[in-house]
Order: sequence, then structure tokens, then C-alpha cells
Amino acid sequence: MTVHTHSWIHFLVSLFILLWTPHPTNGFVNPSATTSMSRTTSLPTRSTELRATRRAILTQTVRTTSIAALATLPLPSDAKPSEPITRTLVTETFASIREELISPSGVVATLQKLIDGGNYDDILQYTKESDAFFRKGKLGKAKKLLTDEKLKGESVLMSNAVTFDLIGINRASRPGKENKEEQLRYLQELISDVEKFLQLESTIVVVNE
Repeated sequence: MTVHTHSWIHFLVSLFILLWTPHPTNGFVNPSATTSMSRTTSLPTRSTELRATRRAILTQTVRTTSIAALATLPLPSDAKPSEPITRTLVTETFASIREELISPSGVVATLQKLIDGGNYDDILQYTKESDAFFRKGKLGKAKKLLTDEKLKGESVLMSNAVTFDLIGINRASRPGKENKEEQLRYLQELISDVEKFLQLESTIVVVNE
């Protein structure tokens, strides 16, 4: 949206808010009171009423015009333009996922250290964090690059499996339910599920490659 359009919207909104204050009224008209007033109203008073009526008509016109103008203006879009799929983008995206499997600071190595050290509280926190930045973030980005519609559906199941693995590790770390054997079992399943997901990289077709 251009600066000119933004300024125009700002002006109309400000004008609309300024003129939106309704005139005080109870919403009813008393016929006898109207008749009595018309008999005793002086010319200056009628002149004032006429000006007020004209002002009310002008105000309503501006309100209507403002609303119509706002309705015709394009709304800003929150959606970001999709990034072109290139082989470099695909490689970097899946390499980022693979790094979580093999890096000493990756998700797998971190969970292994926490399990070996019996740091249950840290495991509870880290499994939640890793589901956000790893499963939603990295796997989510990779899913958007898939070009096979059938595999897109399967990738959702693979991604959900990673969440279930993290939940399993989390449950085996809760107070009163600490179980290292279960933690390690779900960690191995996590590794297996991520490795399956990584195989999707070879199915992506890059246009003009």
C-alpha cells in the first residue's frame, strides 16, 4: 500500500471518528411538545435550528462518503509473498533439519544429554520448545516446499509423529512418572521419524532446473 493511500485512509478514519458522535436524543418525538414549540419559537431560534439541520445533513453525507471510500480501498495483506522454490532453498531447508539430528547442539544430542543427566525439569521445558522451533518451524517450512500433493498429506502425518515422540519423552519426564527407558525409546522413534521426513527432499521438483 502506497504512502498516499495510507494517508488517505488515516484522514478518512479520523474524520469518520470525529463526526460519529450522535446527537443527544431519546429516540422519541412528542407531538404536543412539537406543536407548542412551533407556536412560540422566534425567528432567530428557527434560524439556529435550520443551521443545525443543514449541519446534520452535511455530517451524514460525510459519514456516508467516508464509509464508501474506505470500503473501496484495498486492505493491506498480512500474507507474505511465497518464496520461489529453488534447489538452494530446498537444500538449505533440509540441511537445517538434518543438523538437528547430527549436531552436538541439535535437538537429538540435547535431549540425549538431558536424559543421561536425569534433568527432568529441563526435559519438560525443552520438549515444548523443540516442538515449536523444530517441528513447527523447520519441518513446517520444509512441508511448504513439497511439490507432490500426495506427499504433502503424508508429510503432515510425519510431522505429527515427531510431536508424538516429543510428547512421549515429556510424559516419561513428569513428576511421579519418570522413566528413562521410555525416554530413550521415544528418542529413538524421534530419530527414525525425522530420518523418514528427510527422504522427502529428493521428491521435490524444481522448475527450470
